[in-house]
Amino acid sequence: MSALQRCGCAICSLEKRLEDHLNTRRGHDAYASLLADCPALVSYSNAFSLLVCLRGLRHVNGSGEASDRIFRSLREALGKAGGIPETLLLLALVPVLHATVSSFARAYPMLDREDLSQQAFAIFMALVNSEDWRRHETHLAFSLARELRRGFSLWVQNEFRLLPEPPNRSTPERSISAAELFERDVELKHFLTRSLRTGALNDDDLHLLVELKLEGGIEERRNGPLSNAVRQRMKRLLSKMRRRASGRFG
Repeated sequence: MSALQRCGCAICSLEKRLEDHLNTRRGHDAYASLLADCPALVSYSNAFSLLVCLRGLRHVNGSGEASDRIFRSLREALGKAGGIPETLLLLALVPVLHATVSSFARAYPMLDREDLSQQAFAIFMALVNSEDWRRHETHLAFSLARELRRGFSLWVQNEFRLLPEPPNRSTPERSISAAELFERDVELKHFLTRSLRTGALNDDDLHLLVELKLEGGIEERRNGPLSNAVRQRMKRLLSKMRRRASGRFG
């Protein structure tokens, strides 16, 4: 995507870092190594000329032999040339990644956008290196984009099912006895202690949880308003603890 189209999300930030790397001496050398291994790409004098071509291709069924020839060459060079083949494949599919994550982020606002982006990256890299994709001989970009959307959709639906259900507002609240409160307190302490012991939490995570849940929240810190980075960390931490409590991590 162009600089004007970037929204500042994790995908756009990664795209910018990868493009910056292509423009370094190390990136130029890696691309030269790629051309030595892939004669079919020699008409593209540098990584950006190849990238312009890749982004000009429509990654849909029927993209044509030009698309397949480039994607096939990059696929054969995976693991070589300093990771440039993986970088170019990822940059070629950034619009698909961005559109897919944005669509599901709107449909599932309770899921963290950064978590969605990271999972999309992970699914993409797994697909690129999968035996299934290596067996494809035609429509390589289309099949990669299709499997990315399918795999990501399955992951999102599974994550959504693991989210705790909201309380039923129509159910009248009942009083909680002192004995029940004590039992819950013991269970919570046991859960947090075990999480520390197994490495699911570290001391900083525990401090953040205690400060939020037991000491009136973290909005009124003496250091001033809460940063967005801490907000996002707190959101991911609570999500991880909810999944762990539901039994996902044992």
